[in-house]
This record gives sequence, C-alpha cells and structure tokens, in this order.
Amino acid sequence: MCKWLSIFSDLMKGALTTPTQMRVARFITDRYAYRAQPDYSFELIAFGVIVLAIFCSMFILAGAMAVC
Repeated sequence: MCKWLSIFSDLMKGALTTPTQMRVARFITDRYAYRAQPDYSFELIAFGVIVLAIFCSMFILAGAMAVC
C-alpha cells in the first residue's frame, strides 16, 4: 500500500522517471477521479412514495374529522 502511495505522491511532484510508474499512477488517479456517480432515482422514487403516503393519510384523517 505504501508503494502505491509513494508512486502517487511522486506523480504529484512530477518525479516519476519510468513510463511504467507513470502509467500505473495515471491508472490509479483516473480510476478514482472518473468513477461513475451513483444513480439517485431509486431514492427519489422512495422519497416520493413516503411523501405521497403521508399526504394521503393526512387528507383521509382530515376528511374523517370533518364528517364528525
């Protein structure tokens, strides 16, 4: 693990001399810099269902209280 950290710090300093070290360091930085962002559509749909359930129950309760 320390070897990768030293290669990464050398890349930041510009002290890498061999193409293999540069290629490995570029792979590591690109992998973590450009990884896919998670999809939040499932969480948005779940939040909408929860809010819809709360509002429906509030309107049903308000309707029941208005009848009495």
